[in-house]
Amino acid sequence: MISRRSALIVFAGAALSGGVYAQDQVTDGRSPGSLAFKITPLPVKSNADDLALMASYGEGDDETKFAIELKSESHGMFRHVTGGPRPTHFLSELGKALEASDLRLSDAKQDTLAFDIAFLGPPTIRSSGGGFGGGPGDWYTTKIFLGQDQAEVYFNFNLVSGEAEFSIKDESYGNDVLSELSKVIW
Repeated sequence: MISRRSALIVFAGAALSGGVYAQDQVTDGRSPGSLAFKITPLPVKSNADDLALMASYGEGDDETKFAIELKSESHGMFRHVTGGPRPTHFLSELGKALEASDLRLSDAKQDTLAFDIAFLGPPTIRSSGGGFGGGPGDWYTTKIFLGQDQAEVYFNFNLVSGEAEFSIKDESYGNDVLSELSKVIW
C-alpha cells in the first residue's frame, strides 16, 4: 500500500495543493494529548503495496502489542495480537492522552477492526515543539476514522525511526476511540 511509488503520488498531490498540516505544539517534543509507541514493519503476504506494522507499547509484563495494516491510501485495519498481557496500562494511558471521560471498554472482542485513513500531507519533519510540518521528512501524519466515522484520532508514524503515536483530534472523540480500539486491543 505505501510503497515508495504510491506514497510519492499521494503526497505529491497533497504538497502541490498546499496540504501540509501541523498539529498543536508543546515544548517537550510531543504533540499534546499523545501516546507514543514503537512500530516495526511486518512482512506482507498478500499485496506488496500494503504496509503492515507491529505496534508495541511498554516492556516486559506490561507490553501491549497490536498490528496496524494499511491496505490503501484510504483504508486499513487494526489486528489483534494474541499471547500478550492484558493491555490495561496502555488503554489507561491512551484514555488520558485522548481525554476520555469514561474509560469503559467495549465488550465486543474482534480479531480485526477496519478503519478509514486520510494522509494529511507529504512526509514531513517533527518540529522541536512537537508539531509537524516545515519541510520534507520521515513523519507521516494521518487521521484515522473509526466506528462509521463516529471517532477520529491522529496516527503519526516514522518508518525510519520506528516511532509512532496516537494523538487527540478532539476530546469529544476520546471515549469512542478508546471503545473502538479496545475491540481489538484486549
